[in-house]
Amino acid sequence: MLHMFFDGMQAYAQIGTFLGALICLGLGGLLLGTSLYHRLHSFRADGTIVGVTQNSGSYFPVYRYTLPDGRVHEAKSDTGSSSPLNMDTGRAVPLLVSPNNPDQAQPANSHAFDILGVLLVAPGIWLGYLAFTAFPVTRMTWIMAALLLLYAAERLHRIIIPKGQRPSLADWRQQHDLGPVDMSNVKPAENLANLPEARAALQTQTRNGRKAAPFIALLLAILIGVGIFESVKIGQLQSRGLSTDGVVVRLAEESGSHNTYNYYAIVHFQAPDRGTVEFKDNVGSNPPSHRRGDRVTVLYMANDPGRQVMIDRGPLLNWAIPLIIFLFAGFLAWLYSSLTRRTTDSAPT
Repeated sequence: MLHMFFDGMQAYAQIGTFLGALICLGLGGLLLGTSLYHRLHSFRADGTIVGVTQNSGSYFPVYRYTLPDGRVHEAKSDTGSSSPLNMDTGRAVPLLVSPNNPDQAQPANSHAFDILGVLLVAPGIWLGYLAFTAFPVTRMTWIMAALLLLYAAERLHRIIIPKGQRPSLADWRQQHDLGPVDMSNVKPAENLANLPEARAALQTQTRNGRKAAPFIALLLAILIGVGIFESVKIGQLQSRGLSTDGVVVRLAEESGSHNTYNYYAIVHFQAPDRGTVEFKDNVGSNPPSHRRGDRVTVLYMANDPGRQVMIDRGPLLNWAIPLIIFLFAGFLAWLYSSLTRRTTDSAPT
């Protein structure tokens, strides 16, 4: 009975990990695919900001550009901001415009979607690889997958709008403000920037940016240091380390966040001239990804097998932690640059 409960919990964790991979890969792939589609199929145009529109506290620049047939057209940006900073009237902006929807445009030099897409795809690949390598695929895996699919189908059936109640494409575009730009709602950013609420939002944004920037810089430095340390350690183990077979002798239980526990494998292996060496794996999970008696491959340094040692999970998983650290560091670097640039631009002259 206990064995069946353990298999069920492990299968539940495996399917949950796989669903997390699908969500990350789906959202990240959608962002990257949309960005790539726009860059390949959109035409480039030199746009000029003619004003901004305001919707739900966000400001969206409106561009004027020339269509390939020579007609002058207006398009609203598909991304907004909480302040009209850098949306000055007359500012030139290179644009990407979809031929299928000339009423929407995006700056050609923006890479926000690409960065977010990579930050989602990378952990998605890692989670997918982990779901099929760290957990055994058993009969309970398929049972748990079938139950979760039935649950997902039931929830999806509840949220599907009946056919007779679905809005038309024109109504949907109108609800989401995707039609032609209503120029009566377009105002110069300079006028809106002087409004009390806009000035208060800009001051709050600038103040928060100045407060957050030092902490982001400190966290960025820590992440870079940790990433370099982990990379050097793994690189040395893979290039100069020895490989041998090990066995999981027990699991170490350690408390985690929210009153949960993580389980770490305690591994024994034989090292020449050192006898039996014991070490604790540095990756824990709940439910545990290993059982007592599992055979694993161990990488270790001959001069210090008790400390410079790790379970060899393959090239992808071995480098997953440093990769995620550097990706997050890259995001923080972009965020720090954006905050400092906004703070500089909004500083009084």
